[in-house]
Amino acid sequence: LSIHADNTQTVKAGQPLIDLDPDTADVNLAAAEAELARAVRSTRATFSRLGETGAEVGQAQVQLSAAVNDYNRRRGAAADGAISGEELAHAADAVRVARAALATARSRQVQSQTAVEGTDVTTNPAVLTAAAAYRRAAITRGHMHVVAPIDGVVAQRTVQIGKQIAAGTPLMAVVPLEKVWVDANFRETQLK
Repeated sequence: LSIHADNTQTVKAGQPLIDLDPDTADVNLAAAEAELARAVRSTRATFSRLGETGAEVGQAQVQLSAAVNDYNRRRGAAADGAISGEELAHAADAVRVARAALATARSRQVQSQTAVEGTDVTTNPAVLTAAAAYRRAAITRGHMHVVAPIDGVVAQRTVQIGKQIAAGTPLMAVVPLEKVWVDANFRETQLK
């Protein structure tokens, strides 16, 4: 904390008044930046998984097609007595497993689509939330340097070096001297 103005000192608009310790704000800003980067990477990974699930569906369709073709060949061979009923049952089981794998792959694809549907990396809710947290941390960091909002005189300085300050605590007032007025209650006998 450093104080650049004292009671009754004249200040100009934009002149530094107080510099608060920025260490905590810097740490919060760095954490918010890291969280934003993590959210962007996570969202990109989710979009990437959508492509992977599409490939999984294609692979499952090929495996199902191969299992159905294998089953049909074996069914024809079983009718001729060339293979056993057990081998035909195994081929039928392979078709059921391939259908289940295709259903699972399609379910994963729908789940991935739902996670990113209607968004891109910049409009994803997780990224927007992290960006808002970063902006909030940057605003707080910007409040560590307090400047005079107007020309005037410093009054009612309550802040001291080393003092812990809670949010919303008045630190000092800057009183503009160009528009000064006095409230007075005169008696009729005093108006002269």
